[in-house]
Amino acid sequence: MFCAHQVAWTMDQSESGDHFGNLTDQSPPCCAPETRGFLTSAQFLMLLSQTSYLSFPIGVVGLSGNVIIMFAYQRIGLNSSINVSYFALALSDLFCVLCNMWMALCFVPAFSRFAYRYFTVHSISSVTGAWTSECFARITAYITALISVERCVSVARPLKVGSLFTRQRTCVLLALIYGVNLALASSGFVITRFVTAWNPRLNKTTVRTMLFSTPLVDRVYDVVLIFQSFPAVLIPLATVTVCSVFLSLSLTRSATWRQSLTGAGGATVAKSGDRTRSLRELQLAKTVVIIAVVFIACSTPNAINVLVASAAPQYRATGAYGNTFRFVNFSTFQLSMINSSVNIFIYLSTGTLFRRTAKSLFGLKEK
Repeated sequence: MFCAHQVAWTMDQSESGDHFGNLTDQSPPCCAPETRGFLTSAQFLMLLSQTSYLSFPIGVVGLSGNVIIMFAYQRIGLNSSINVSYFALALSDLFCVLCNMWMALCFVPAFSRFAYRYFTVHSISSVTGAWTSECFARITAYITALISVERCVSVARPLKVGSLFTRQRTCVLLALIYGVNLALASSGFVITRFVTAWNPRLNKTTVRTMLFSTPLVDRVYDVVLIFQSFPAVLIPLATVTVCSVFLSLSLTRSATWRQSLTGAGGATVAKSGDRTRSLRELQLAKTVVIIAVVFIACSTPNAINVLVASAAPQYRATGAYGNTFRFVNFSTFQLSMINSSVNIFIYLSTGTLFRRTAKSLFGLKEK
C-alpha cells in the first residue's frame, strides 16, 4: 500500500487554499484527469464505489473470524509461543479489517454525500483508514514472518526451538513489532492536523485535514516513508517466501517418512509417541505454509505496486497516471483485507484442537 499519504490529499477538492500559520491545505483537485492514463475521473470514482461494496461481506467474515480465533486460543491457552503468535496475528488482522471497512464506507456514494456535510470524507478516511490499515497490515506481515521463521527453526533444529522461541521471548518480539510499527505510523499524524474551516460550497464550517510542515518534520517523515515503502513491504514478503519454500520441502520429505512408519508393525510405544509429536509439528507446519501462501498471494501485488511507483514518478497519486495508481492502491487494501479475513478457515481445516475448541464456543461438539 504504497504512499497512502500521497492519496490523503488528492481525494478531496482544494476548497479555499487557506493557511493557518504553518498549517497548509495542500489538496490538489480531486481525481484530476489523467493526461496519459487509463482511467478518467468518472471511471475511477465508479470503480472505487463499486469495489467498496465488496469490503463489507469480506469484513463481516474477517471481524467474526478473528474474534473467534482470539477466544478459541484464549481458551486453548496462551502458554506456548505459537499460540501467542496466532492470538497476536488475529488481533492485528481484526484492526486491519476494521480500518479497511471504515475506508471503504467513506467511498460508498450515499455515505460520502452525507458525511461531506461534516468533514472532507476521502482525505480524512485516508488518514484514519488507509494509514492505520497500512500499519496493521505491516504488523500482520511481520508476525507472519515471525511464525514462519519459528516453524523453520522447529523443522531444522527441533531440539533448540524450545529454548530459542520461548513464550517470554515471543511476547517481547510481538511487543516490539507492535510498538515499532505503531510509532512509525504515528508519524503520519504528526504532519496532519484536523481543523475546522469554512466551506463556501456548503456555507458552513466543516472538519478537514491540514498539513503541518517544517524542514525537520519533512526530513524525519521522508526517512520513515522510505522504511515503510520498501523494507516494511519487501522484507516480510521475502522472509515468508523463503520460509514457505523450506517448509514445503520439509512437508514433502515428512510425507515419505510417515509412509515408512506406517509399515513398521513392531513400533514401540516410545516410537508411537514420537510419531504423534511429529505429526503435530507437521500439522503446525502445514497451517503455517497455507497462511504463508495466502499472505504471499495477497502481498505480491502491493510489492509490485511499490516498485513500479518508485521507479516511475508518473505512476503516483500526483502523476499522469494518478487515477490508475489510486485504484490499484485501493485494490491492494482489498487484498490485505482478504489476507486478514481467511485465517479462520485455515485453522478450522488444519487444526483439530482449534476446530473442537471453536465449536465448543457455540455449544457444538466435534463429530
